[in-house]
Amino acid sequence: MSSDIEEIKNRINIVDLISEYIRLQKAGSHWKALCPFHNEKTPSFMVSEERRSFHCFGCGKGGDVFTFIMEMEGIGFREALEQLARKAGVELKRIERGSQEKENLRPRLYSILELATKWYEKNLWEGKGRSKALKYLQDRGLVSETIKKFRLGYAPEGWRNLLEFLLKKNYKIEEIARTGLLVEKNPKSKIYPPNELQAPNSKIQKIDFYDRFRNRIIFPIQDILGRVVGFAARVAPGGDEKTAKYINTPQTELYDKSRILYGLNFAKTEIKKKDEVIIVEGNMDVIASQQAGFLNTVAVSGTAFGTEQIKIIRRYTENIKMAFDMDEAGQAAAKKSIKVCLENDLNVKIVLLPKGKDAADVIREDKTIWEKALEEAREVVEYFFEDAFSRYDPNISVDKKKIARELLNILKDIANPVEKGHWIRKLAERLEVDEKALLEILEKTKSRQNTSSEKKDIVYPYLEKEKALERRIIGLLFAFPRETKRQRIALDPKDFSKEIGKVIEKLKEKELEEDLGETKKIAFDFESQRLIDEAVFEVEVERNENRIPFPEKDLEEALKRYRKIKIKEKIAKFSKKVKVAEKAGDKEAVKILLQEIQDLSNQVDK
Repeated sequence: MSSDIEEIKNRINIVDLISEYIRLQKAGSHWKALCPFHNEKTPSFMVSEERRSFHCFGCGKGGDVFTFIMEMEGIGFREALEQLARKAGVELKRIERGSQEKENLRPRLYSILELATKWYEKNLWEGKGRSKALKYLQDRGLVSETIKKFRLGYAPEGWRNLLEFLLKKNYKIEEIARTGLLVEKNPKSKIYPPNELQAPNSKIQKIDFYDRFRNRIIFPIQDILGRVVGFAARVAPGGDEKTAKYINTPQTELYDKSRILYGLNFAKTEIKKKDEVIIVEGNMDVIASQQAGFLNTVAVSGTAFGTEQIKIIRRYTENIKMAFDMDEAGQAAAKKSIKVCLENDLNVKIVLLPKGKDAADVIREDKTIWEKALEEAREVVEYFFEDAFSRYDPNISVDKKKIARELLNILKDIANPVEKGHWIRKLAERLEVDEKALLEILEKTKSRQNTSSEKKDIVYPYLEKEKALERRIIGLLFAFPRETKRQRIALDPKDFSKEIGKVIEKLKEKELEEDLGETKKIAFDFESQRLIDEAVFEVEVERNENRIPFPEKDLEEALKRYRKIKIKEKIAKFSKKVKVAEKAGDKEAVKILLQEIQDLSNQVDK
């Protein structure tokens, strides 16, 4: 396994791989970018081509090509390994049967969805869907090439067509149900044990499941890698219009609508190239816009943008053009989405569409109208200003209050203080009121919000101090072997975590060379080598910026802080023991434990 991993790392250039997801800029011997894992305004995400690793100095995340793919795609190590093996052209060695069965569950779910997609496609082009579903798509202006590109399909009438087809392909009902393709008619509360699920005539096979999608046009939803993870389905022409016009795959282990942007697998390159994304409301809008040549178009899978989708967009651009329908529902969705964008300091413009028409309608009638609407997109706050002042009279005190309330509700979400200040001044001028009065209202609104959301504050996943210090200690030892020799000799592996202690123990067994290239020849295992590479990379970035003039002092400081953390951990453990002893009424034990805590506290203060 480790030989496969090394071979993949040798063949895949980490800079090229990460560049497929985010924009990198050269920074000396390294590359830098805005971190894709947390929001930031100044780039702190660094990539080292030589070390084949990345590290963010803002949130602490770092690793190699495998770690990056796992974090970006939200997948496990085995999936990342298989994905990168395909990319590198490396044939993986077989793994143990038990482990393989466990890892093969998700691939089987992907296989079911892929097979279902092909079955839907066949029904559109060769089956019952040809006469009505295919004609409908063509009447909406889609050409055959586009329909095939987006893999559109048709689910025929009937309750168990797809289910019977997949059962014949040796998939179990339990597996098919996990993809969201089925509905359980009479769901039972009983949980069946694994041995019953695997039996050919198991009880679960007798439960009445039926196809979720029937007599509908199918829009496969693909992830960033182009894998089908779910479906959106529209009632076919002549179908039962009393049912929901559109239905989607429910939340599954493969499909999380908060992390999906429809069409992104086709649009990501163009979004990076144009440094701009067009966001529309529906699947047909995406398909029509991309067919018309606007390849940087995507849609949200749901009614409005969420924070996870914002994070995905930020990997490619900070500039958004939003083209939602001008009806009440479309505008409500637009406002929710705009709120999240402003909170995350993104640049948003509103694309104004003719009332009663969506992007697909406009494009079908006249592509130039869509092109002009995109070119004339209005800056979002400016658009809301004009909208509010057109509906209310600023000379009437009641209307003045309404304008202020409406616009301050938008301005409070702007993350950038300079931009926020600009619009507050503009609002004060147009309302002919004191700017301070508006700021007071804004402050009150903010205070109410902070109180209500106090417990919901999002904390970015910073590395624990202990782990961060351990990495720094290792980085300094390897990057400055000559300067830190005296301290290295005095280290005790038992003072550190098992992982770091193992590295320090091996260092003490061997004489560390002054040449880092020679040092790397020490026979560390794969995980240890990975840890060392990341740790040294972090230190080297600082060294290149002349931020470590005295490495031995830096190491001494890191060791001192590390020892204090370990002492505080011991104090916490003794404090728990004191509570137990107090409850038991053991005064002697309490006295001894308190003395231990006092002794440890004295060490912290040294």
